[in-house]
Amino acid sequence: MNTRRLAVPARTPIRTVALNAASSAALAPTLAPTLALTLALTLALIAAPLAAPLAAQTQADSLLDRAARAVASSRTLRAAFEQSLTNPDLRETRTARGDFMQQGPSKFAFRFSDPAGDAIVSDGTAIWVYLPSSARGQALKLPIAQGAQLDLITQLLTAPRTSYRVTEGPTDEINGHSVAVFVLAPRSPSAPFTKATLWIDREDAVVRQLEAVEPSGLVRRIRFRDIRTDIELPRDALTFVVPPNVKVLDASGLLGGIKP
Repeated sequence: MNTRRLAVPARTPIRTVALNAASSAALAPTLAPTLALTLALTLALIAAPLAAPLAAQTQADSLLDRAARAVASSRTLRAAFEQSLTNPDLRETRTARGDFMQQGPSKFAFRFSDPAGDAIVSDGTAIWVYLPSSARGQALKLPIAQGAQLDLITQLLTAPRTSYRVTEGPTDEINGHSVAVFVLAPRSPSAPFTKATLWIDREDAVVRQLEAVEPSGLVRRIRFRDIRTDIELPRDALTFVVPPNVKVLDASGLLGGIKP
């Protein structure tokens, strides 16, 4: 396995490096550099807030808290996902699909079925971005510290009222499930997204859908189905083995020069 350091100017933000380094064949070349990796980097809101009576607000607030507690207490999670990414400037939308698995905040994987073979894997030590559909013959290795931005659900549902300004949007329905819509605006100006929307199942407090608008204007929607928690995951689900003849672009030194 050949490994070489990825040279990046010191002033380049880690998020920008990640966006430029990762890509997915699910998008046209103009969109590819931002699809797969930022699958977990950014979330945003397009639904407008809707005023609600006090009793309804109290019920919805409790639902958001339930969702946060469920994420904190879950041992593992597995779900099928479908992501659409829209570039408003090009008026173009592309879609990717696959399987999402997670064990705690530091181990997770997005394994794509379309485009087949692409993967983003955090093994607890490093984050691997392997996208042969658009970057054949190479894999990007990122520092584990980047995982906090890649894990969308945990990021949004860890103390959401402290980290975000939360308002309630209109009630909606997804795949036959009645959902409450929550708009999250980050309090920190350094957040990797401008706004976020969560569609939370009103019955079991499961996140059914996320939507994001990146600072660049790209709009991302991720819908989950077949959601299962506290199950046994495949043994190799959260590990990444570098395929033969694949070069590793090592970006592990981007955060303070620390290599995982």
